[in-house]
Amino acid sequence: MENEKLIFGRNPVLEYLRGAAPGTVMELLIAENAHGKIIEAIIAAAREKKITPRYMGRDFFTGIGASARHQGVALRLHAGAHDARQGAAATLEKAAEKKGVIVLMDHITDPHNAGSIIRTAEALGCSGIVIPGSHASGVTPTVVKSSAGATAHVEIVQVSNVSFFLEEAKKRGFWIIGTADQGATSLKELPAVRPCVVVIGSEDAGMRRLTAERCDFIVRIPLAGRISSLNASVAAGIVLYEVMNRQPDL
Repeated sequence: MENEKLIFGRNPVLEYLRGAAPGTVMELLIAENAHGKIIEAIIAAAREKKITPRYMGRDFFTGIGASARHQGVALRLHAGAHDARQGAAATLEKAAEKKGVIVLMDHITDPHNAGSIIRTAEALGCSGIVIPGSHASGVTPTVVKSSAGATAHVEIVQVSNVSFFLEEAKKRGFWIIGTADQGATSLKELPAVRPCVVVIGSEDAGMRRLTAERCDFIVRIPLAGRISSLNASVAAGIVLYEVMNRQPDL
């Protein structure tokens, strides 16, 4: 099921329907007994996109998993529709124009963490998400659901070579900001450097060595408690909030 182009959950499905480009081929699947205001909103959004809902029996949704996972709603995307994102160069160009922030998830493998980071990045107004082509969570249905549908509203680019992407970003005037528990720069001391790429390292090992070597700053979050580290998605939220609220001279 993770490999299917299938979005499930009421809020993610609604966000995808609202954000879908005209002509996107999708199939809306609704449980026969599903009801409520959000179901009505989903059906209305589908009709605006000229999509006729299909009502499915219990067996279909049982195959997806527990009802809390799918909530009686699924959206099947045409092969390629889910991955029809801009290339890295185009994303860099757009972000550079408005001195924006791009988030690079460096080997984030937990789909719940990945979804949470994407949700935070979109909510704060980041310009895009970059994901390595291997050893990382792709944009799976679990990631989409964990993002509360934010994957429908932010550019997501998959790159085969993270080091090459960072070098290209530097050539276009981007600062590279890494994150680590023992970073040399306190987050409070980070200047307003934009446009920038913020690198969030993996849950267990952090950033890879080659990635860290390309960073202009490696920041740490000052912590006052006894716990010496934070979950990757929580740390990402704190760093991105600070970076996004330090406006550069435009």
